[in-house]
Amino acid sequence: MSNFIIYDTARVRIAPLQHDESVQWLEHYQSNGEVKIVAQATPDNLAMLIDGNRVYNTDTDTAARISHVDIVQTESEELITVRADITSELLSDRVVMATETTTNIEAAMYSIYSKNRRNMPIAVGKARGYTEKADVEITWGSVLDAEKKLAEVSGLGFKVLFDPETGEETFSVYKGVDRSSDLAADYVGYIGTDVGNIENVSVTTGTTDYKNVAVVAGAGEGTARTVRIVSLGSVSGENRRELYVDARDLQREYIEATPTGQYDDKGNPIYGYVTKTYTEAQYNTMMDARGLEKLAEHLQTFSIKCDITQNNIEYGKSYNLGDRIPVKLPEYGIYASARIASVTMIYEREGNKIAVLLSEFKIGGAL
Repeated sequence: MSNFIIYDTARVRIAPLQHDESVQWLEHYQSNGEVKIVAQATPDNLAMLIDGNRVYNTDTDTAARISHVDIVQTESEELITVRADITSELLSDRVVMATETTTNIEAAMYSIYSKNRRNMPIAVGKARGYTEKADVEITWGSVLDAEKKLAEVSGLGFKVLFDPETGEETFSVYKGVDRSSDLAADYVGYIGTDVGNIENVSVTTGTTDYKNVAVVAGAGEGTARTVRIVSLGSVSGENRRELYVDARDLQREYIEATPTGQYDDKGNPIYGYVTKTYTEAQYNTMMDARGLEKLAEHLQTFSIKCDITQNNIEYGKSYNLGDRIPVKLPEYGIYASARIASVTMIYEREGNKIAVLLSEFKIGGAL
């Protein structure tokens, strides 16, 4: 039985994918993902693997929408190569109207999609009561970019769930499980060279672009321009690395959009707009948040790419995308925990494997 089921544009099941040579299924915790399929160009596959159809992976709870198809014929065979986007990419087809300000991140992630859904055939999920908070301003741009930004500042993740029975899709915010301590209730072990479940390791470190102090210049001109300084702790001397942040896009006034319930002659919704003004405290808080956001883009480099084998712990059962798990690489002196930031599931005739990207490292821990 194939791992992959094809659905038509109305999300009605057609049939399983057959005669596939390889499938690479990439998912991100805080972004959309993509899929590449190489299969024999049989009549069934040619009929099913067309633009707009969905591909459901039975090893996940998500689906991908086909967006590009190549058919190549050689002397020995005819292959079809399909590229598809995990359906959270559909959120890039909606624009955030005007300005949204946030405090509770989970509520904001649902609210921004709900307000700007405009007949998108993806339902709005139910909040789980996460308490992560941050003062963030979202101004225009795509809904997908807004969701990415809110996820990154909070540590939450998001995806579009696919129901294989009904074909229904639902936008959902979720939070990875912290399995990084052997005292944790959900502890399932660790990944490490000493237990033989990690290979093809690539470790990158450095401080080339590291900054720890942000000088944030906001609205205004000359001496009237608002300037805030935020830092990652107390730093001085050559340890102090400053970053200039031009935040003049953070204006003291902002526009709030509200649907009027009316539509133009082409069916587009009509919005009403109101101009509002931030208080001094609100504006300073947003300036500080912008500074910390930019510093997060200039942290010390520390990343690990690796392939994880299914020894001792198994993806989808022992741990999942977004979870935090212990990492032990004694030959590099690394004893840490890390977030599963992305997962590539690779299905080939020779066998299947999992490749992961780790992020948000915390040095030390139970190991």
